[in-house]
Amino acid sequence: MNLTTLEFTRQIPAAPDEVYAVWIDPHCPGGPWFSPNTQHQKSKIIFDAKIDGLFYHAVTAGGQTWTHYGRFTRLDRGKLAEHTWVCEATKGRESIVTTTFEARDGGTWVTIRQTGVPDDEEGRAQKAGWSWILGALADSMAKRTGAR
Repeated sequence: MNLTTLEFTRQIPAAPDEVYAVWIDPHCPGGPWFSPNTQHQKSKIIFDAKIDGLFYHAVTAGGQTWTHYGRFTRLDRGKLAEHTWVCEATKGRESIVTTTFEARDGGTWVTIRQTGVPDDEEGRAQKAGWSWILGALADSMAKRTGAR
């Protein structure tokens, strides 16, 4: 199986420590593990943000369930969060997601780099998910800081 790397970046209107805090808290809107239970969507989260801590996140909506799980491998407050990432699109393989937070231009430059992704349509389709998450993070942080 051929593997590829996906990389995404976005300027976020907040300080690195603030962005990291939202990123690593599954209860904060804008973070990758935030997914409230609503009339149209159900979610389950098990989350232990520490080195070798595990996470499990399943979201069910429209009759489909998306499940992601993994293990935190590196955490450096305000600078970096790294974890393994397993989902249907990785075909059971552990990919590695490294997210960095760099102070830049009065905000934070967030870079998500996912390595070990199957180089097929399903693997590359994860681009849409990571892009959506960065957009949700930017919107959430703009609301918190009053930035436009």
